[in-house]
Amino acid sequence: MAAAEVTGGAAEEEEERDWSDMTPLCLAEAFSRLRLEDLWRGAMVCCRSWRDAARSRPALFVALNLEPTFAAVRADAADWWTPAFQRRVDAMLRSSASLAEGELQEVRVRHCSDDALTFAAERYV
Repeated sequence: MAAAEVTGGAAEEEEERDWSDMTPLCLAEAFSRLRLEDLWRGAMVCCRSWRDAARSRPALFVALNLEPTFAAVRADAADWWTPAFQRRVDAMLRSSASLAEGELQEVRVRHCSDDALTFAAERYV
């Protein structure tokens, strides 16, 4: 059946959206409504314009709380710990500390290195 038949004869076509046309301000506003995981796994890795839009809003990075992620999978961080895992946590902590531009307010992570914690603490104002 064609789409027009299913909708009772209305000629409805799926609207295509070009997300690249969104202004950085609009993107940053949309990103402020994302969960931390979606920000890091989606917006920050999608493309350069999205990453730049996210980086333009330091308030997006004032809190790095990875505890809900551990709770959601019901795993203790000790079960997950590997050197590669620590490097990923360290990278997120360092990025958040840098991107928050001195406004870092909350850090809740497990198994990060002392160096990464020191890096974040030095950027906390």
